[in-house]
Amino acid sequence: MSPQELKDQKLRESYRALLLLLARKPMPDISVTELCQQAGVSRTYFYNHFGNFDEIILAAQEQEICRYLRELPNFQQVDLIGLMTRYFELAQREADNQLLLVKNGKIRVLMATFQQVYRRLLAESRILAKAPLTVEDYYIEFFAGAVINLSVTWLERGMPESPRLMGQKASRFLLRT
Repeated sequence: MSPQELKDQKLRESYRALLLLLARKPMPDISVTELCQQAGVSRTYFYNHFGNFDEIILAAQEQEICRYLRELPNFQQVDLIGLMTRYFELAQREADNQLLLVKNGKIRVLMATFQQVYRRLLAESRILAKAPLTVEDYYIEFFAGAVINLSVTWLERGMPESPRLMGQKASRFLLRT
């Protein structure tokens, strides 16, 4: 296993352990030692890679979104409907974990993850977006808040619409068409 694969595996195990612990108790009641034992990683690993539990969530969510996008066929550039559809597909796949994070007050971490991935996709020119709007102050924060709020509401309602329909709705709401 390469060093990067080992690092990715430890991140996944740490995230999985954190989710298991969050299912049983609130985050303030979870110790670093308990998390490390559950994940099978050392405390040194934790302190060298993370400052707190939110950083595990952020890194793992970002890794998962990027992995999901890479798995998609011919993912060169995508328009807003395509991006939103893909996001809602991922949200559906990760519904239990996302709802657990929301229940534990981690919606801002979900928004921060979305913002980081969106910025990366913009920097790599993988999103067909109107440049002036995407660089305007607060646009990405507005965009992430709207998408995450819509996604959480959809998940809490039991996902009655398809990810494709939600992608279309999100795009229509954001573009006001």
